[in-house]
Amino acid sequence: MRKWLAVGIALLLFPWLLSLLWMNVAGEKIEETDSEQVLAESRGVSEKRILMERDEIRTYMALEDYLPGVILCQMDPDAPMEALKCQAVVARTYICRMMEGREEIQEEELDLEYPGTMDRRILLEKEHALKQLERCREAVQETSGMVMKWENREILPLFHRMSAGRTRKGADDFPYLQPVESPWDAKADDAAARMEWSRAEFAQLVGQIPNVRTGDGTLSADEIQIVEKDDSGYVLQVKIGAGTCSGEAFQYALGLPSCCYTLETDASSVRALVRGSGHGYGLSQNGAVGMAEEGWHWEDILHYYYKNISIVSE
Repeated sequence: MRKWLAVGIALLLFPWLLSLLWMNVAGEKIEETDSEQVLAESRGVSEKRILMERDEIRTYMALEDYLPGVILCQMDPDAPMEALKCQAVVARTYICRMMEGREEIQEEELDLEYPGTMDRRILLEKEHALKQLERCREAVQETSGMVMKWENREILPLFHRMSAGRTRKGADDFPYLQPVESPWDAKADDAAARMEWSRAEFAQLVGQIPNVRTGDGTLSADEIQIVEKDDSGYVLQVKIGAGTCSGEAFQYALGLPSCCYTLETDASSVRALVRGSGHGYGLSQNGAVGMAEEGWHWEDILHYYYKNISIVSE
């Protein structure tokens, strides 16, 4: 009887134990008591931590233990180690910025992807997935505590998969987001994509954008125009019929991988040639990979994509 009871308990706990294995943390169950008191008793020291919930069990995880799972979801863990270190500093900087001086933050405040309790990749490719996680953990350990700051505050470390060959200038509030050439992106096999729609399909998709009216869906060629681009070639405004929309609104409506595109029209179709993948601000992950393969150090890569920052231990 005891044997079967033990087996039943093990089956019930399997998803939770698997999640703990994935996150490499023993986990501390947090009762409905004052969190500071619980932390004082359980840790005896002050450290940045994430309050998580899995299967209705609330646990604290130290920031440095949490980061490998974040990196795993943000970047190819088989990338060169110097590129993974860049992503580790980016992720740590973002979380510290969101904490705004606090010692803890709830996971949902971060709005980050994280491996799930029963991640299918763990079940089907457990050994490979854990090796990938170990590479992410190494990147975290090699950059332990390091964050990027501008005027004594953590920066907003925007990043994207691949630029269109040149990154974009940020708003005045983000002076460290300056455009830089990223030739490693232009050389990528998937640097450009070509997409095409019939005029009816195009009209249906863009007709969902607020303030855009496509009438009977028979837009003429001169009614579809790119009105404005930024200095890096990313579209800022598009004219469609009698209305206009932002370059991002057009991108999302048509499912384009980037906001850097050109348009072609003829009697029956509309075509878009798209370069890059992502918004184009800050670190290009593909560029970081190319630089790492050329022997660049992770700090030099970050200083290249984020201007006039300091990299310090938090």
